[in-house]
Amino acid sequence: MRKSNAPNISLFTLLFGAIVSLTPTSFAAELAGGFEIVQLADMSWDESSDRVQQKVLYGNPAEEGLYIIRVRFPAGGTSRPHFHSQDRFVTVIEGTWNAGIDASHDMTTTTPIPAGGYMMHPAGAVHYDGSRGGPVVVEIRGFGPVSTTGVDIQP
Repeated sequence: MRKSNAPNISLFTLLFGAIVSLTPTSFAAELAGGFEIVQLADMSWDESSDRVQQKVLYGNPAEEGLYIIRVRFPAGGTSRPHFHSQDRFVTVIEGTWNAGIDASHDMTTTTPIPAGGYMMHPAGAVHYDGSRGGPVVVEIRGFGPVSTTGVDIQP
């Protein structure tokens, strides 16, 4: 694995360029006793956008503690090869997500993971992912702080 000459860039900057990020209280129903409910219908995405979008459900990936985020890849949207400083746990919510576990960025060699599927990204393991078809929504859980480091594509 060869590190990119690019500086270590935060999760928000590297993968998501223009991020749609909301605090949980902007779309979560707060109930007595500290309970919160987020309905899928309340998590509106910009369907016309060709960019990867993100919404924070809980916590903050840049701070210590548990975080939960949802990420929407538009049709054909992908991330470039990268790795994270902490383990991350990904569940596919909608669509079919495609995951590659090297630095090739060859979407034809990825493993398709349909809605309901799960993948664990070990800390330091290079991967890339995204959509080979329609839009995809994944939920990512992990413990912060977490950083993301891009790597050069290795054909």
